[in-house]
Amino acid sequence: MRHTRMKRAAAIIVLIAVAGLVAFGRVNNDPPTDQEKETAEKTADLLQAEVFAALLQEFGETTPENVEQGKQAVSLIFHDANRDIRLIGNSTPLLGGNNNIPSDQFEQESLALALQGQPNQAVERHGNRWYYRRSIALSNTFHTSCALCHSNFTPQFFEQTHNPGQWVGALTLRVQVKED
Repeated sequence: MRHTRMKRAAAIIVLIAVAGLVAFGRVNNDPPTDQEKETAEKTADLLQAEVFAALLQEFGETTPENVEQGKQAVSLIFHDANRDIRLIGNSTPLLGGNNNIPSDQFEQESLALALQGQPNQAVERHGNRWYYRRSIALSNTFHTSCALCHSNFTPQFFEQTHNPGQWVGALTLRVQVKED
């Protein structure tokens, strides 16, 4: 009799655990609501403004004398481990190791669009998390100070290749839509 009660108790515990996992799985599989997406999009707007403000600040402070420190400072923002703020491209100088190569389908599509001057956005699930993703096309004339670090963005280069304003890559942002 005691053995039967223990079996029933164990079976009940297993059923509760399975029911909990099933319920948890459904919660994680539910796509985000429109309100959750809107909140993530507004957060991405703020993030985009902050990133551009930081870059403009860096551009204003980088001089020919401290260009190496400027490069290092910018590379810390777009560090390999930061999957939420990335620069992607397919030509130098955007390829700094493997970090700036598109790492997934969204980034591949975003780069193709960016090279035509087009933005991109999506809401996607990665693992158990939902993300709002955005890409902003960047040209080789984004800011005159870019040429300090990117020697192929100089006016002489433009004169030789006749491509000022060429689209060269994208800034991608990723914001978690909802906590699981």
